[in-house]
Amino acid sequence: MITRTDASYGGRPDADAEHWRVAFATRTKVSKVRRSVGFADAPAGRLLTTNDEMERNVTAGPDLQHETTPATSQGGVLPPRELRIVIAGLLIALLLSALDNTIVATAMPTIVGKLGGFAKYTWVTTAYVVTSTIATLMLGKLSDLYGRRRVFLLAIILFLVGSLLCGAAQTMNQLIVFRALQGLGGGGIWGLTFAVVGDLVPPVDRGRYFGLFTGVFAIASVAGPLVGGVIVDHFSWRWIFYVNLPIGLVAFAVVAKVLRLPFQRRDPQLDLVGAVLLCGGIAALMVALEEGSLKGWGSPWIIVLFAATLALLVAFVAQERRTPEPILPMRLFSNDILRNTMLIGFVLGVTMMTAGLFFALYFQDVLFRTPTKAGLMTMPIMLGVLVASTTTGRLISSSGTYRRFPLIGIPVALAGLALATRTTSTSPYLVLALAMLLIGLGVGTTMPTLSIAGQNVAEPQDLGISTASLNFFRSLGSSIGLAVYGTVFNSTVRHGLTGRLPSGTNRGDILDIIREPKKLQALPLAVRSAVTSSIGEGVARVFTYGLIVTAFALLFAVRLREAPLRKTSGMQQQRAALVEP
Repeated sequence: MITRTDASYGGRPDADAEHWRVAFATRTKVSKVRRSVGFADAPAGRLLTTNDEMERNVTAGPDLQHETTPATSQGGVLPPRELRIVIAGLLIALLLSALDNTIVATAMPTIVGKLGGFAKYTWVTTAYVVTSTIATLMLGKLSDLYGRRRVFLLAIILFLVGSLLCGAAQTMNQLIVFRALQGLGGGGIWGLTFAVVGDLVPPVDRGRYFGLFTGVFAIASVAGPLVGGVIVDHFSWRWIFYVNLPIGLVAFAVVAKVLRLPFQRRDPQLDLVGAVLLCGGIAALMVALEEGSLKGWGSPWIIVLFAATLALLVAFVAQERRTPEPILPMRLFSNDILRNTMLIGFVLGVTMMTAGLFFALYFQDVLFRTPTKAGLMTMPIMLGVLVASTTTGRLISSSGTYRRFPLIGIPVALAGLALATRTTSTSPYLVLALAMLLIGLGVGTTMPTLSIAGQNVAEPQDLGISTASLNFFRSLGSSIGLAVYGTVFNSTVRHGLTGRLPSGTNRGDILDIIREPKKLQALPLAVRSAVTSSIGEGVARVFTYGLIVTAFALLFAVRLREAPLRKTSGMQQQRAALVEP
């Protein structure tokens, strides 16, 4: 419980009758609550207990506890200076989590060359994706039950320990296991960052902060390949993991020192059966998506995984409906605002991730740019997201409304995707840059809105799992999009090569060197032209499907209802519950 000591009215000859009446009424309400949960009454003249008294009385069975940090300011939120420090710590932690996958992807060829195990290299990514997706939901729920601050610190520790072990890995199997551990921390950081902001900042003011956090993802998508390339070129590959340690320790220290949050202890009975079913279902789905594009969607192993996913998730829903403390309360989906924000986030998750990756692929395999230069060429996406997200966040905070922004942003993204569908091997860069800029502006205008609208209607006790659910569906959309669009791209390229390659050329040999720009560039002109034309066609096909899918986001945005933005933070709402009669 966050508490404070108010100045006593006792002994003041100038205290008017109204002051006495309010003080007595408030003290009476608090006393009733305190007696009902096992607290002794506070000394006369004091309306709320101090932290020291709370710690002495906590064994008496309180419903609300404080996470062993000093009391906050009287306004119910951190003082402005401390809030800025906490936000800085959260941004650092989120940047680490967002950068990790893009940095590692750049370094994977070098890692495979050093550790061997080429056949297992995809599992380095799969292990992280599986555990981070699970952790997003699980740690979000645990933070509602056991306190946001301690679970967030646990997530940072898991991420740092995983990073240390990944850097020290001697075999590919070790790296896969340690990446799974790192993913637990990364997923927790991603989900809990937004929940912590929800605790500290009222929905009406969250826009300016969520705009910054959305911008972090844009920066990571471009900076990751650049940073990864520099580290691999000038240092050991192990430093792509070791570099997390000093930065992560700074984030940990800031959060541990300054973050102050209350939490409501509910003597929870964790739904272990639901946890096992959920983890199993998500794991089976993520592995199927990661492996399906490589082994073929008709592979018996992939079919078994999808069947297991369906069975486990159906059993999970049945379990959640009957357990008293569900991990993912089904009531969340009955709220139309939460439901629509999840659906929009799912669709845009596909668009945001796909655009960056396939444009970078085009620049490397068609224009034969290095990964570093390809990353720089995708800068318009980052700039679009960064400018739009920060601007939109401030406009939401100043206007107190959010519904119109997805209705503006999604059509802008659709315009960018429509332009990208015309991609060929000879497309001018300025045209592609305009397409990327429009996609970035559209996504950046929409994404902050979803978190604000979803959190605004979430109950304080469900803030963690509601936020985690929004991030989960966004992550799920990215995973499904990459798997499906990867298949579309590969199929289009194979078909294109069949009709374009000169007679006598072995298509299988060409397919083996796709994604190896140096070998592609060394091919004879006629063969190279056939390959680049097929890749350009594949990228255009991917964006065509992306255009169709993203149109559904506009339908969901039309159905998104406006609700007045609350002017109290999650922390203030929990405090208010203390003085309810």
